[in-house]
Amino acid sequence: MIQSADDSSYLVEVADGVLRLSFNRPEFGNAMPSTATTPLTALFRAAQADRTIRCILVRGEGRIFSAGGDVAGFQRSLSQTKRERAEDFGRRLGVLRGLVDAVMAFDRPIVASVRGAAAGAGLLYPLVADYVIGDETATFVFAHQKVGLSPDGGVTVLLPGVVGERMARTLLLTAAKVDADEAKALGMLHRIVAGDALEQEAAKMARRFARAPQKAIRLAKTLLRDAPLRSAATQLDAETAGIVACVTDDDFEEGVNAFLEKRAADFPSTRTA
Repeated sequence: MIQSADDSSYLVEVADGVLRLSFNRPEFGNAMPSTATTPLTALFRAAQADRTIRCILVRGEGRIFSAGGDVAGFQRSLSQTKRERAEDFGRRLGVLRGLVDAVMAFDRPIVASVRGAAAGAGLLYPLVADYVIGDETATFVFAHQKVGLSPDGGVTVLLPGVVGERMARTLLLTAAKVDADEAKALGMLHRIVAGDALEQEAAKMARRFARAPQKAIRLAKTLLRDAPLRSAATQLDAETAGIVACVTDDDFEEGVNAFLEKRAADFPSTRTA
């Protein structure tokens, strides 16, 4: 369901085709409790099914984007036997897998607005995002090994596509902490803005995506996502199929007419909600 969490651990607003997801536990570094995983999964699945939602903007309340999972809660597992602990983590990570799948399956743009640290499972959102904007405090923390864990939350799937496989190895194996300037150089951040401009600039980019021709933008994202899994010939066939699908869409007619008339396009697919 497209709504805020019952416990207010995250907040949801929808306006102008943009779903604004705000992590809302600033006193805990916006670490998400395990109870939030299932409703967050339902949120992303509902957004995928709702064509009036044309972009998702992810941000955190306060000074930290998200510390990921609730590491303080790991202390409880120390009282379990090793077998109990393994079973418990296997169950919890199975639930987390559903969230990662749902976030990665969203076929419209995702914008991440990063203030402060993104760490652990919180890295999922800026790594999967199509556009990441941050202020000078934005920091990406790959600290799984500091508590004796290997990466999770889709990090090993997504990070190599952002920074390259070799740099991904370096970041993960050294438990790196990457500041805003280095993150921009590595391609993890697209833009750094002043702290007092971050919210406005992130919202502006989300609205820009929400005004884009929807079939064209969904196909572009899907084509890029699937390209590494296909041969060149299959990918070229998919590109052709995408164009053929687009030229039958009302957005194509509006785009061509707007270009010829030298005006801004008002794409029909963006006129709802």
